[in-house]
Amino acid sequence: MTFKELVFNDISKTHGAGATSVYVEFENGYDVSVVNHKFSYGSDDGLYELGCFFNNHMVDPADWGDTVKGWCDESDVEHWLNYIKAL
Repeated sequence: MTFKELVFNDISKTHGAGATSVYVEFENGYDVSVVNHKFSYGSDDGLYELGCFFNNHMVDPADWGDTVKGWCDESDVEHWLNYIKAL
């Protein structure tokens, strides 16, 4: 999966100007939310935050130390999506 394949939705009405998100569902049961908005980690630098879910619960799939992984550039987003997809 590449970053360019992601189709982001505009969530500006609920998260402020320029806010975007995409939700990716994998066949292994994991789902990942990728966001960039004024409340996400790294948004001030144009970076993304990922949240990972399994069975409708937020999880830490790779010892991030949290259920979200912030400060991700496009390459990081690709890495983590492919990592989670392979679990």
